[in-house]
Amino acid sequence: MPPKNLLFTGRKEELQQLSDIVEGAGKDQRKVAVLHGLGGIGKTSIVLHHAWESCAIYSSIIWIHAATAEVLQSSFIQVAENLIQHLAANCPSAQPDYKQIAHELGIPGLINTSGQLIYNAESCDQDKIVDAVSKWLSMDGNDNWLLIFDNLDDLEVINQAKHFPNSASGTIIITSRRRGSVQWGTGSFQVDGMEQNSALELLIKRSHLDWIQLSKAGELQLIIVSNFSIY
Repeated sequence: MPPKNLLFTGRKEELQQLSDIVEGAGKDQRKVAVLHGLGGIGKTSIVLHHAWESCAIYSSIIWIHAATAEVLQSSFIQVAENLIQHLAANCPSAQPDYKQIAHELGIPGLINTSGQLIYNAESCDQDKIVDAVSKWLSMDGNDNWLLIFDNLDDLEVINQAKHFPNSASGTIIITSRRRGSVQWGTGSFQVDGMEQNSALELLIKRSHLDWIQLSKAGELQLIIVSNFSIY
């Protein structure tokens, strides 16, 4: 997951909308929230803030970059690598059994004795690794995860049957420029530009200034922010 944005400002209404959509998610109660709007309007920042603020609620958080099919696949492979290390760290024996881990994930022969993925980029191995992540998310008792597809602007990139876990549990959040992405949601909303006061507050944070300094110096008489949008 990307690092926390320490300059995040405002967006209380959008965060509440998102929380309302995903509320109650869990076993056999999957919730899918879709945030759509112009590029650079702040969709990713809202979801990232929600993820960091709610990390104690979820058993695991998986962030998938979904701008292109290649980026999506690469992101899934990175998640799989992290997942293998997570399972190894929680192995009951002192020495992780990577052969058993590979078997449980449905990718026998694709994890070496050091816990590294080994695959042929020209074969279907990468697709199997993507399936392994979805399989793990669908395992019995693994119900309280959060799966995020960020920047899903090309709706053809996602194959719901392949990239969404087979179980009916968990939480999925999608950000997209495309209004058509709402087809996947149990709830959705459009993200617009920031309110003027929040935009000005963020501008000051990023400028390393504060209201008192600006007022005393007489440097700020009036700032008009029109359709100001920023991450």
